This record gives sequence, C-alpha cells and structure tokens, in this order.
Amino acid sequence: KDSTLDYKEDDFQRGFLIDNPNPVWKDPDAQAVQELLDTKVNPGLASHGGFVALLDYKDDTAYITFGGGCQGCGLVDVTLKDGVEVSIKEALPQVKKVVDTTDHTSGKNPFYNDDEKGNSALS
Repeated sequence: KDSTLDYKEDDFQRGFLIDNPNPVWKDPDAQAVQELLDTKVNPGLASHGGFVALLDYKDDTAYITFGGGCQGCGLVDVTLKDGVEVSIKEALPQVKKVVDTTDHTSGKNPFYNDDEKGNSALS
C-alpha cells in the first residue's frame, strides 16, 4: 500500500528505486540495513544487472545474498568487502558483521562468455 517505483539515471548510477512505506522488518536495525541497501547500494549494483538483498539480521550481523549479475561474478568479493560491507558499517556502526550467504557456484559469471574462443596474445 502506498508504494512507489521510480527509475533514476545520472552520470554515476542508474536503476529502479522502490519506496515502500510499509516496513518489511520489525527490528529497527534490520529496517535501517534494508533502507541503506535499497537507496544507496542497489542503485549502483543495478547498473551491472545485480542486486543485494537482506535475508536476516540477528546478533549485530547482517545476512545478505547477491543476485542478478552479482551471482557468480568474479568481483563479488571486492563488491562485498569494499562496497557493501563498508557502506553498511560506515552508516550503521551497530552492524558488526556482514555475511554473504549466496551460492556463487550456481551463478554464471556475467563478464565471461565461455562460448567465445579467442586467440592468446602470447601465442
């Protein structure tokens, strides 16, 4: 009820912004993590076809999962440690740990096409 969907595009990011005034989480810290993911993190990940979702929050730990272009991407560890985790911990110091629960082995690397065969520059 009363939710809105908007598309944002500028020089730095593009993607859909969803405003849902109905809280999904009862815990205020979980609500804060979810809002940060929705407003700050996911618009940037959407530019690569990916997203991150909060699965659970307990004992000062945010349990997240990556999807779309992020699942199976070779740079997901960098995205997690230098992007998502830093963003969450800087904005919400009460979050002490961020755990990626994604099964990255079942994803397909979006930046590598194993059907394409090329010539090595060294041969």
